Amino acid sequence: MHILLVDDNPENIVALADILKAAGHSISVASDGYEALDLLRVNSVDVVVSDALMPRMDGFVLCRRIRSDVSHKDVPVIIMTGEYTGDADEQFAMSVGATRVLRKTEDVDVLLSVLGNMDDERSARPLDSALPPALDEGEYLKGYNSVLVRRLEAKMGELEAANHQLLEKNAQLEHERSKYRRLFTSANDGILIISQLTNQVVEANVHARKILKTNEKILSQKKLVDLKPFGELLTEKISQGEAVQFESSYVHGDSKVMLDISGAPVGTEEALYLVIIRNVTRRKEWLERFIALDKLRALGRLSHGLVHEIRNPLNVISVNVQYLDRTIPDDSIEKKFTRPALEGVKAIEKVIRETMNFAQPQTPAKTDVSLGGILTEIATLARTSLQKSNIKLVIENADSNDVILADRSQILHAILNIVENSIQAMPNGGMLAFRLGGSTDGQELVLSIEDTGTGMDEDVAKLAAEPFYTTKEDATGMGLSISNRLFELNDAGLNFESKPGAGTIVTIRFQRRR
Repeated sequence: MHILLVDDNPENIVALADILKAAGHSISVASDGYEALDLLRVNSVDVVVSDALMPRMDGFVLCRRIRSDVSHKDVPVIIMTGEYTGDADEQFAMSVGATRVLRKTEDVDVLLSVLGNMDDERSARPLDSALPPALDEGEYLKGYNSVLVRRLEAKMGELEAANHQLLEKNAQLEHERSKYRRLFTSANDGILIISQLTNQVVEANVHARKILKTNEKILSQKKLVDLKPFGELLTEKISQGEAVQFESSYVHGDSKVMLDISGAPVGTEEALYLVIIRNVTRRKEWLERFIALDKLRALGRLSHGLVHEIRNPLNVISVNVQYLDRTIPDDSIEKKFTRPALEGVKAIEKVIRETMNFAQPQTPAKTDVSLGGILTEIATLARTSLQKSNIKLVIENADSNDVILADRSQILHAILNIVENSIQAMPNGGMLAFRLGGSTDGQELVLSIEDTGTGMDEDVAKLAAEPFYTTKEDATGMGLSISNRLFELNDAGLNFESKPGAGTIVTIRFQRRR
């Protein structure tokens, strides 16, 4: 049987043609009623299977045109409908000459069965006798308009249902977008969204901008490599398209923060990379402080045992040497041995005393302390030594009203140790400056002690506050260690910057009293 398939959907045509060919039928195809009529004029067709809804000429008009043409008015027409499922629509299709009306949702075996019985039906009942009387133009238009109205109403209903679903989906998406926007904005970690194509910062949340000390406009103009040095390392990782986690730092002006960084591709069409940054500077500082405290506890236990073992025999030595020194005549040759021995005993006692002060300092008795007042007092205490060494003292902001919570005597002792070191570093005179100010975030008081002395190279500066480390022959190497220890006990941090021949800057950061 030769079948003419009429449908504007190419996928429907291909699928149905394959099934019918497999059943032994030959196939011609048309995309609408006009093409179908053209094919009918030149080809012999046994059956027309037409879609009901098509552009230009649909299945109902095609069926009526076939029935009105004497040359092929007997060709059976099967209308396949997906939308017109009501009885009125089916009745109208039959009234314009359709042989059968089938629904697309039905099993394709139904169509095959209808086609298989088509010859039997035509033999038993001629097509002319089965056709209803032709509708006049008015009846046809009335029925066709009714079909179109029902078609429009059905489509409107579908559109309203689809629109309702779309509104619900949009509301759900907006809710999810709002939820994730709040999470993005209020997250305690810094979040950066990076374009993998340009390495540009696409977006950053509030905490990221706070960590990086910049605003959204400036950050959106930056590439990742501009955020040094961690951005340079991260750019290399992003180019590999893999998840990463590492620690690095970020330098902005004169400040430096330590960052814990993790990142991974987002997996979207925009090729975005999500980076989470955490400021772990404080955590690092506390970790280093805990490690140092463990060392100090061990040193304290060791020092206590050593002091007990050394002090008793040292006392015996001291008493005996003093006795000999008093009994030997001043003009005796033996006198030149007792005096150095006594000086040696005193030096050993000083080392023991400073070691104990370092390892087991007294618990600070904290009160409100004016740093400006301490600096003024130190200027008075050190005046003689400064004048003797031809050193000029400069104090900035000594009249500041800012205070810290600390043990005044311990802070005074710690700063005096630093001043003593500065004086020793300027044997030929120079300048010593105290500069008191605040940190950029307003949470700290910063004291800078600057000298124009001999300075230190980088390796020496790193070890300057270590116990027993010294470059002087007659020193114990405990002065700066004790200062550092006292500052730690009073919640302050010590930092050295020095270059040979360019002097030294000692920076102490105190927590501002609120």
